[in-house]
Parts: sequence; structure tokens; C-alpha cells
Amino acid sequence: MKSLLIISAKSNSGRTMLTCLLARHLHRVNYWRVLVLDLAEPPRCARMLAGGQDEAIGSGNPVPDPSGRARPAPHGCVRVLSGDTVDGLHSRDDPARTRYYANLRHLLCVVAPQFDVCLIDTPVMPDLRAVCAEALVDAVLSPIAMSPECVGCASEIINGTYGIRNVRARLNPALHFVGLLPVVAIPGPMEEAWVKVMETTLHEWLIADQAFPHGYAWLPRLTAVGRAVGYSVPRGRLPEQEVRVAESSRTVVACLEVLTRRLDAIGNGAMPALRRAEVCDA
Repeated sequence: MKSLLIISAKSNSGRTMLTCLLARHLHRVNYWRVLVLDLAEPPRCARMLAGGQDEAIGSGNPVPDPSGRARPAPHGCVRVLSGDTVDGLHSRDDPARTRYYANLRHLLCVVAPQFDVCLIDTPVMPDLRAVCAEALVDAVLSPIAMSPECVGCASEIINGTYGIRNVRARLNPALHFVGLLPVVAIPGPMEEAWVKVMETTLHEWLIADQAFPHGYAWLPRLTAVGRAVGYSVPRGRLPEQEVRVAESSRTVVACLEVLTRRLDAIGNGAMPALRRAEVCDA
């Protein structure tokens, strides 16, 4: 079983939505057996996945399915396990998270034969629960929202006290860094300014792919994803809106396919190593 941690240093970065979108894509398109381990508080993955005909626990709003493949796959599954339902993962009498780390490691070993991949959603860094997961998984992916804090958040994820460099050096030498995944809305003047800052400062860490206009993968923000599959779109849309919906849908699918290829490369030597370039805090 491969394991991917989706992590961020700031709330509302699109971490949970990305986890759910990728889980559905791996199930319906690749027919993988997917475990979504939701360690965040409050856990939201089960609620978002429920209602989409996936084998998830919980109920609530379905996560959008931008691939348009609503028919259940003949093989594979999506299962959601919330950390607050596992006795060893919700003890309050464990400030250093030593028992949490041991129990999480045991849990991953137990479920490994039953799944092809485990996607893990965690609290925002530097929560020690996220650090424990970081020390155990095969790879890390970090969505970043375009904002004045985007460079600082990226620096914390890569070079911070509990960042990928330190975890690789001290706890998990085999840890792969998939890269930074920008989460952006339909660009406005302010968004475009921060996109240029990101491209200049963080280009070494973006997920390179020539299928995207700027040469790196990115994901539309939650509202754009909703529009891409027909949510929150007023009736009688103008032709320009139809074009934006189609573009958003294609971008979501292209992004998920890039991430699937990166995830598939883990363990066969094709995954890019963590580069030496430093992230600037300016």
C-alpha cells in the first residue's frame, strides 16, 4: 500500500477537497482500493464523499466528480476512517504524541494488505498529529492557496521545524515530496499578482507538467470546482460562463491525472528527489 499525506500550513487551503477529489479519481478511473484516513478535527472527508455512490462512511454533501464518470467502478473502493473513531488516535493524555505515533504506525501496517493507497488528511501544521503522519508515509503533497501568506506557508512546509527537510533528516529518510499544488480561483487582478510571486519564488517546488499552460499543475478553488460540475451555477449561463465551466472541469481532471502518475511512480525510482533549492521567506 502506498501512502500520501496531504498537508498544509494554513487552513482553507483546499486540503480536504483535494483529498476527496483524488480519492474518487483513483477509485473510479484507476479502480484502486482507496483508504481515506481523516485525522483532522473535525473530520470532514466522510461527509464530503458520502452521497457520491462511493463506499464511504457518513452522510452530507457529495464531493464533485469532474471526470463525469458517475457510474461506480467494477473494482476498487473508497473507505473513510476517521481518527476520532480509533481508540489509540484520540487520547488527550498524550501531549508528546508518542502513543499516537505508535498506534498510527500499527494502523497503517494492519490496513496495508487491504488497500492500494492511503490518502491522509491531517490538522494544519505544526500540529504533532500531522508530524507523526509525515514520519510514516511514503510521500507528501501540499496544496497552497494564493494569498499574501503563500510563500511563508510553503517555507514552513519545506524548511520549517517540522518541515519535510527536517523530517527526512531525522525520522523518514525515504519521504518523497510530490510538490506544491497551487489552488486558485478564476484569476482576478489580485490573484494574478500572487501567481506571479509564486511562479518567481516557488517554481522549484511546483509540479511540472507541460499539459498546463504555465508548465505546472494547479487546481481550481472550491467554488470553481463546483462550477465545473454544475454546482452553484445559475440557470441561463452566458456563453463565457459555459467556457469557464468547461475549462475548470478539464483543469481538475488534468490535475488529478498528474497526481495519479506521481503517486504511481512512488517505489519504482521514478519519483523526483527533494531538491536542494531553498524557499525564500521574502
